[in-house]
This record gives sequence, C-alpha cells and structure tokens, in this order.
Amino acid sequence: MLSSGKTLLIAFALVAEGGMAEQVLAQGAGNVTSSHGAHHHAQRSQARSAGHVQAKPRSAPDSKPLQAKAEEISVSVAATSRAAHNIDRETHELQKVPQASTRIDAKELRAEHITALPQATRLLPTVQLNISNPRNTAINIRGLGAAGTAATDGIEGGVAVYVDDVYRSRPGTALTDLPDMNGITVLRGPSGTEGGMVTTAGAISLTTAAPDLHTRHVYGEAGVGNFNYNRWNLGVTTPIIKDKLAIRLSGLGYGYDGWVKNLDGGGDTGGQTSRAFRAQVLAHPTDEISVRIIGDYSHLRENCCNPGLVKGSTTRSDGQAWFAGSLAQRSGWTGYTPYVGNGYTVDRNSTATAEQEDIGLSGHIDWHHNNFTLSSITAYRWWNWWPSNDGDLNGINAVTQGNAKVNQNQFTQEFRFSSSLGKLLDYRVGAFYMWQENRVYSDQAYGDQMAQWAGYGMPGGSSIATTAQANNALNGYNVRSYDQPTTNYYAAYANGTWHVHPKIDIVTGVRYNYAAKTGSFAQWQIRPSSYSSAVTPLSVAQTIWNTYGSNGTADYGAHVDNGFVTGQFVVNYKLTDNVIVYARYARGGKSGGLNLTSFNASQRTAGAVTPNVGKETDDAFEVGSKASLLDNRLLVSGALYQTNDHNYQVTATHEYQGALVSYLSSAPKVRVRGAEADIHYSPIVNLITSLSASYNDAQFLEYSTGAPPEVITTGAWSMNHTQVPFVPRWALSAAVQYSHSVGHAFRSSVDGYVGGSYNYNTRMNTSANNSSYGWVQAYGTLNLNFGFRDHSGRWDFQGFINNATDERRISQLSQGGGMSGNGAWYAYVTQPRSFGFIARANY
Repeated sequence: MLSSGKTLLIAFALVAEGGMAEQVLAQGAGNVTSSHGAHHHAQRSQARSAGHVQAKPRSAPDSKPLQAKAEEISVSVAATSRAAHNIDRETHELQKVPQASTRIDAKELRAEHITALPQATRLLPTVQLNISNPRNTAINIRGLGAAGTAATDGIEGGVAVYVDDVYRSRPGTALTDLPDMNGITVLRGPSGTEGGMVTTAGAISLTTAAPDLHTRHVYGEAGVGNFNYNRWNLGVTTPIIKDKLAIRLSGLGYGYDGWVKNLDGGGDTGGQTSRAFRAQVLAHPTDEISVRIIGDYSHLRENCCNPGLVKGSTTRSDGQAWFAGSLAQRSGWTGYTPYVGNGYTVDRNSTATAEQEDIGLSGHIDWHHNNFTLSSITAYRWWNWWPSNDGDLNGINAVTQGNAKVNQNQFTQEFRFSSSLGKLLDYRVGAFYMWQENRVYSDQAYGDQMAQWAGYGMPGGSSIATTAQANNALNGYNVRSYDQPTTNYYAAYANGTWHVHPKIDIVTGVRYNYAAKTGSFAQWQIRPSSYSSAVTPLSVAQTIWNTYGSNGTADYGAHVDNGFVTGQFVVNYKLTDNVIVYARYARGGKSGGLNLTSFNASQRTAGAVTPNVGKETDDAFEVGSKASLLDNRLLVSGALYQTNDHNYQVTATHEYQGALVSYLSSAPKVRVRGAEADIHYSPIVNLITSLSASYNDAQFLEYSTGAPPEVITTGAWSMNHTQVPFVPRWALSAAVQYSHSVGHAFRSSVDGYVGGSYNYNTRMNTSANNSSYGWVQAYGTLNLNFGFRDHSGRWDFQGFINNATDERRISQLSQGGGMSGNGAWYAYVTQPRSFGFIARANY
C-alpha cells in the first residue's frame, strides 16, 4: 500500500504522461457524498491511481520535481476539503431531505450579529415577518401562515416556530433574543407528521448551543454604536463530571434609541431594550440516555409601535365626501391640525411603550437503545405582555389609552419513538399535546377632547348631546374587557421512509389532530368620577357610554372543536450520491379558533361577525432537486410549488356605525404558487457565499370582505384574483464572507475579514382589503461587516453597518378607523443607517 504522498507523486507522473490520473481523481471527487467523507473518497481515488502507476514507473532523475508538485497538490486537496467544511454539517444534511429548506448557520449568525428571528429574516426571503408590535405579528412562509397583523390569541399560526424543539405558539414568544443561538432552519410547506405542531405553511427551528461535556469555555462580548446602541453577552460552559454532566449559563443584552421623532416630546420612538438569560444542564448518565434541561427568561421593553400619519384623505376615489368620522372631519371639529409626514415624525401626546416577559422551563430526554430512540420533550412557558398605546394615534386628548394586556400559560408534551425495520424502513411514531390559556385584559380610556373629536354637538356630528354634556360623560370614562381563550390540542402521528430501491425512497406520513377551544368575553363600563347628572341626564349619558362599550349586555361564551387528518407522500429519487430529485404532496391544517373581541350583540345577531373561526386545510404540491457539487463546496437546491388553501384564516374588515372594525374570518379559497432557489458556495477556504431567491404568486380565488375606504359600495367587496396581503411577488437575499491572514499580534495569527448581506423585496400590499393606498413600494437593504480576529477564535473585533445605503422606507401601512380617523393611513418605517463595533473574547 502506497502512502498518500507517494500516490500523489505517481498521479502527477501520469499527468505528465497524458493526464490519466487527473481524470481518475476527478471521477472520485465527483462521487463525494458528504464533507465528512471527502477525505476517504480521495484516498480511494488515490489507490486506484496507484494501480495504473505501477505499469509505468518514472526514472529517478524526475522524482525531485515531481515531489515538489506532489506537495503542491496535497495542499490543494486539503484546501478543498476545508472549503467544504465552511458550510456546516446540518446544511449538508438538509441536501438529503426531500423538502424545500433553508438554513443559517452559526458563522453567518455571528457575522450578521443576529440574536433573534426578526433580524434573521433578511437572509430568509421565503419568510415574511410583519410586525406592528410583538403581539400583533404575522409570520408567513410562501405567503401563508397569518394574513394580517391582528392579534390571534385563540388561534395558532400556520407557521410553527420551535426553540430547541419546544413549540412557541404566540408570535411574540418567537421574537425574543436567544443567547448562544447557533442555527436557524426553515422547512417550507405543510408539516407535522414528523412531530411538533401541525402547520399549513412550514416550520422554523431555532437552536442554541448545548453545554460542553468535555471542555470549559468562558466567553463574552461588548458592543457600542450610534443611536446609543449597546450590547453585551456573557457565558460559561463547563463539565461538572467529564463526559457525564455539564452546565451552560449565558446572558445577552442590548438596547438602542429610537429614530422616529415625536413632536409632543418624550424622546424619539422606535427604541428598545432587551435582556435574555438561559441556564442549561446536560447529562449523559449512561451511554444510552441523554437529558437536557433548559430554563430561560427574557424581557423586552420597546418605546415603539408608533406608526406615523402619511395620508389623510378627505374624499373617496369618485370624488364624493368621505363617510362620517374621517380624520379631516374630526380635526375640523377640534381645531387640531394632524401632522402628515413620511412616517419618521409622529404627533403623540400619550405614552407609547410595550413590554413583554417570556419565561420557560423544558426537559428533553432521549433513550437510545439497540435500534430505537425514545424521546420525551416537556415544556411549560409563561408569556406576559403589557402595552401602553395612544388610542387615537394623534396629538389629541381623545382616546388616551388603548391597551390589551395578555398573560399566557402553555404546557406541551411530546413523545417520539424512532426505529427501523432492517434496511427497508426508517420510521417514527409519536404523540403531541398542548394546553394553553390566554387571559386578555383590555382598557380604553377617554380624555377631555373626546366629545369634540367624536362630533357631539358639532356640525355634521351627533345631536344627542351638546359638547359640554358629552364631555361631562366621556372625560375620564373607561371601557374594560376580559377574554380568556383556552385550548386543548391532541395529535398522534406516524411517518416512514421506505427504501424500496437503492435509488428510490418513498416517504409516507399521517397525522390525526383534534382541538377543543373554549372561551368567554366580558365587557364593562367605568363611569368618570367627575360625571354629574345635573349636566348630563343619566339616560343621555348611558346612550353615549353604550356607544363605546357595553356594560355586561354583550358578554358571551364560545366553544369550537374539530378533528382533521393531515399527511404527506414523497417520492425521492437519487440521480447520484450527490443529487436528488423529488415530488412531494402534503396536506396541512390549522384548527379552528375563537374570535373573542368587543362586538356588540346586534353585530353578532346580524351576522356581521361570529365568535367561531373555522378550521383551515391546504393541499401542497412540490417538485424539487438538491445537489452537492464540487467536492461539497457548492450546494444547490430548487423547487416549484403550488398550494391550494381552503378556509384561509384572515383578518377581515367591516364598516359598522361609521367605524372600521377588524376581526378574524376565513377566505374560502387561496392559491399560492411559485419557485425558489438556494445556493451555498465556498470556492476557497476563506470565502463563503449564499444566495436565496423566491417568486411567489399568492392570490385569493374566492373571498369577499369590507371594501377599501376609498371605494363606495353597498355590498361585499370581492377580493377574487387579487394578491394576498403582506406577500411580495419577488424576494432575494445574498450574503458573502471573506477572510485572509494579515499577520500576527499578541502571539496569535490574525485574520482580517469583510462581508455583508443584501435583501430585496418587490412591492406588497399591507391592508386587509388591498386598498390602493396600502401598497408598500419595493426596496432593498445592504448590511456590511468587517474586522479582525484571532485565527483560533479566541478574540474578535468587528465593525458593522446596517442599512449602509440609508434607505428610509415604509415597511408597513396601517389603515386608520374609528377614533384614529377613517381615511387616515399610518406607516411603520425602516431604521436609518446604523453602525457600531463589537468586541468578543472566548477562552
């Protein structure tokens, strides 16, 4: 048996004789199945080359120059293997999964200083994250998941988000920062037969680093930047009993000031402060059992969620006067002049803040025995949300507060059993349970300008009371409500991969889902302490009070339960060891839910709204291919898909008593179709690139709702063959990182690096009814990073520039209604250019 050096020497001899060894090496390299196996494949190729060499030995005088060339080629082979390792193992493994997917690994997360899902979406073009505030957030994949940012306390999203295998149901809990986050994986298309929660659109999995059973690490970082940006991170992981027991403790914090000016003072809005802590224990008491326990706490405070007024229309599209309650009319009644700008300036005279706590405790136990694995994932979570909002969205003392405080408790339990039947079948069966309770406390408070703002005693307004009488009844008046949706969800599933042929796998899966949801809604009035019946007769005051809320007369209870079957069928064909093509059919679903909101009895009796929202199902078809090329340095995947969604759960609008109200409803038919591509390429050891692109045509095929405010119509407004809101037609993201040795410092080899990312979305409509005023125009964002680091990873000094071209754009438009002014449009805007520096150390 010849050594590797001699083999390469002989291979070069054949190159000199006509290139035969080069051809053999190329054939061997083309069959590499994974980065881990690249070295073994090279050895096999070299052995085959050696067999040819023995027939034509070289003479001694040629050996020295050939030896030099052999050393050169040895370096080249090692560099190729190391370049493949720039792409992490999980990303390589995804190339074997017959389902469209994207992954951001730990290196990319660190380069882009990403610690939470909202920051990561700039690298995930198929994921749409639309945030009014953490509670009012929509997470979509391929345009499905949640159509609108209305709160959905009684309904799960169509995109399941997991953190270390624990399901996070409320969108706010999916937005928290994660210390030690080391990967984000997105699976697109309905899922659920392999565990967790059933979905209609896909799943997002965030993972964090586990405790190290072998080595102690102490690490930390600190950062500063403009907008008073500050950042810190501290952590330690250490074995307690080597190879048996270890712990990891970590904390992360950052904050920055806002960038939206408030004309009423109180500082700029848009800033936030975040703190997150995690404590983990990892135990391997035996070679077969592993136990991981995680406790986490995070707190987020935002001076936020203040959209700026960008349009206040006075007439409809046909030139007719706007209906009652327009912003222009209300302003005329009070003499107040609203500030209309580009979204970067607001006029708010009430505090606008939001805080949330996210707390959890989970345990993951795996028992690996013979040819099976039995797993248990148990978690209990708390989520507390308390906002403070200016209810009229203007500098008027009309609705001084409009808040909905939420306390959520959630328990989940999952059991999984995985095994195989020889070489024929790999399978998993399991069961999943979730209990969840949301307690929602709402409060509307009215001030001393409410009477004028609402038009009492004003021309064109209400004549049931004079302005003075209405002010006596409304100044200090509160409407409070309480609702409590409770969910019990059960599921059992089975999934198997049948190896029917060395080149063909068939994946089958089935899941039964059952959900029972109960809830109630109660509302009551709190009269102003200053109210005087001598000024306003009680009967008149009661009529005014009832206009803005009931006093027990509209309370109701609701219940919905349903069971449904979901599943998948996949044919996966291996063209080569490195290339697969597949066809996938999947049926997904979401259970029905409860629409617990402040609609009065007449609205429910008239059928304007219903407390119950029906279940949603979809049928998804996908064909795709994945390839690992160039010694695993180039990973390419692409897919074509179409999803037909039935009873898509959407945010609907309805005009009632001159006000625009939003509620949850269903669109009978939605169709989504498109194409996607993902590329990871590491041409050389110190360069890695990625590119993701998607085209998504999401349309309502059958759906009617309330008309846009600029349109006059007496009937339902058809949305047939119009674009689903919050979905750009085209989306793109690209990233690159390059490093190079620059010398030595502090007795260390030092690398310099530079990189960045760019993301771009075409225009999209962010109104519930595709109003002509609701279009957000296309824009792209460039982010840059650069720095120096120790080659062995002990220290790192990084600079970054986010939004390097200073794009100041509208990211979302929100339609005004009621006391914020019918016909008004408010905009959320992007953060201007920000920059900073981060220093890291790891020992």
